Amino acid sequence: MNFFNEDNFLHQFFLFLGKLIALNLLWMITSLPVITMGASTTALYYCTLKLHKDKDITSWKAFGKSFRNNFLQSTAIWLLVLLAAVCLWLEWQALATMPAGMARIFRYVVLAAGILLGLAAFYVFSTVAAFENKTFKLISYSLYFVLKRPHYAVAVAAITCLPMYFTLADALLFPAYLFVWLMCGFSLTAYVNSWFFWRLYRPFFPESPMDALEGPFYHDSFEGK
Repeated sequence: MNFFNEDNFLHQFFLFLGKLIALNLLWMITSLPVITMGASTTALYYCTLKLHKDKDITSWKAFGKSFRNNFLQSTAIWLLVLLAAVCLWLEWQALATMPAGMARIFRYVVLAAGILLGLAAFYVFSTVAAFENKTFKLISYSLYFVLKRPHYAVAVAAITCLPMYFTLADALLFPAYLFVWLMCGFSLTAYVNSWFFWRLYRPFFPESPMDALEGPFYHDSFEGK
C-alpha cells in the first residue's frame, strides 16, 4: 500500500485530519478576543460546509476570506445573541420576585424562549456563512431552518452540547477530552453539524444563475474553491 498515493485511504484521512486541526487552531486563535467569536464561528462553518460541498479546501485561505467578509455582520449577530441571553437570564432571576402562579407561567415562557434562542444560535452562523442578506433576514432564515426539520435541530443540539457536558462531568478523562478539543474538537463538531446544515441549504444553491431568483442569495464564493 503506497501511502503517498492520493487515492490511498490513509493519505486522504490524514489530509482531512490536517484540515480539521488547522481549522480548529484558526477558530481558537480568532475566538480569543471573545467579541470576535461570531465571525470566527461563521468562518469555521464556511469551511466545513465547503468541505461537504467541494470535499477540499485551503483551510487558512477559506477561513480568512469568510472571517474578513462576514466580520461586521457576524459580530453584530453575536452581540445580539449575547444581549438576548443576558435579558433571559435577568428575566429568570426576576421570577423569584413574582407571585407563585405568575412565576410558573413565566418560567415556561423563559425556558421556551431560551431553547429557541439556543437553537437559532446553533444555526445562525452557518446561515451567515452560506447566504447573503440583511442581518434580520438571516436570523429569520436560521429560525426557518430550525423549524423545517426539527429532528435535525435536536441532532445539532446534541452533537454540540453532549461532548461539552461529558468533558466537564468526567474529571478522570478530562485531560483526554481537553486534548481532543485542542486538536480538532471544535472543527469536528462543526463538520458533523454541517452534514445536517448542507442538506438543508443545498436546495437553495441553484444549478443555474436564474434559479437563484427563487430563493435566498447564496455566497458566490461557494462556487469556487
